[in-house]
Amino acid sequence: MSQEVVPVAPYSRRERLRIATIQEIKDVAREFLVQDGPGNVTIRAIAREMGMTAPAVYRYFSSRDELIQAIRRDIYGEMGGHLRAVIEALPHREAAGELLASGRALRRWAIDHPHEFGLILGPWGPHQGGQAGQAERDASWAFGSLFADLISELWRTRGFPVPRPDSLDPELVAQLTALRQEYQVDLPVEALAMMVRCWVRLYGVISMDALGHLAFVLPNGDAFFERELQDLAAVLGIEEFYPAGQPVAH
Repeated sequence: MSQEVVPVAPYSRRERLRIATIQEIKDVAREFLVQDGPGNVTIRAIAREMGMTAPAVYRYFSSRDELIQAIRRDIYGEMGGHLRAVIEALPHREAAGELLASGRALRRWAIDHPHEFGLILGPWGPHQGGQAGQAERDASWAFGSLFADLISELWRTRGFPVPRPDSLDPELVAQLTALRQEYQVDLPVEALAMMVRCWVRLYGVISMDALGHLAFVLPNGDAFFERELQDLAAVLGIEEFYPAGQPVAH
């Protein structure tokens, strides 16, 4: 028996205008962000640029914080889409190689988009709790799940060195268990601890490099990053997937 296809009503003209206006507000805010950082993103400045009044903009976003949260969600999606495109373009699909390629791609994206990176994973990133904080956690995990999935696949297909479960602090075990349950991560606690360790290390070197904190000692951070990535590959037992002289992904 064929299923009846329920037609989807098209957006009304008013709805299309609202969607277009919301997108324009975010586009203008993004331009201000790229030009001068988040301090330049204000409702009044956006309204002036769009030829609107500030109260009119507030009809679409109730506060600057709500607008910033919407931009963060867009950036997480954009960044995740870029990394997935890099992975899909690889000639050989294997979790270890995809993981290393993702690290390179994330660094390249962060260097090319320092203000956007700073807004989600850098000094201007979210630090609030409560309901808004949970929404930010969910948005960031939508991106972070890419790395979690690769680590899970690596664990399933090859395994990697992990600490003994009884060597982990009980409080850490409790937090990792909660993370595993909340986001349904298919890893034992000891492997999840290694995943977090690797992410913190990768994020740390990318963040310092992309935001200019290495420039006073390293004018070009390519070689340093590659050395750290190679060492990370050794920690995970996938050294053979790190080819010497591998170019940094763009």
